[in-house]
Amino acid sequence: MARSVLFVCFGNIMRSPMCEALMNRALTSLGNRELIVKSAGLNAVPGTPAHPWAVEAAKDFGISLEGHRAQSLTSEMVSRADVIFAMDYQNHVRLLSRWVTPKKTICMLSAYAGPDYLSAEIRDPYYLDLEGTRICYRTLNSCIQNLARAISETTQADVPGPL
Repeated sequence: MARSVLFVCFGNIMRSPMCEALMNRALTSLGNRELIVKSAGLNAVPGTPAHPWAVEAAKDFGISLEGHRAQSLTSEMVSRADVIFAMDYQNHVRLLSRWVTPKKTICMLSAYAGPDYLSAEIRDPYYLDLEGTRICYRTLNSCIQNLARAISETTQADVPGPL
């Protein structure tokens, strides 16, 4: 059972901070406040604010990314995370090649998108526009809702019932 999750993307200014915010909100609504949720970027410039499209698109979900500041992925973050979610193949390959460890689970977040999502990746909206960011965030929201439910169900299954 995971006690901490880490969302990783390229720069930690669009996809991964939105996942962190969505996951924290979803877990709170499900009554799970014990899971530690973080985000980071493989190529982040520390302190960089969320991209303006990210800030605007996040508002559609009642999320504020205005206070977000990018963090570079560190070995310490990787060692503390039980599960790491990558957004695309480039992220996934870099994670696997740099932080290979049998105790780490590194997954593609798109595995939680649902049966109608046909891509294995969640494309970086940095190369799109505001509408592309909104579309990306709808996908991220679906992934996070499904992931949060799966975590909640696992947690409840692991808790013994009354005697």
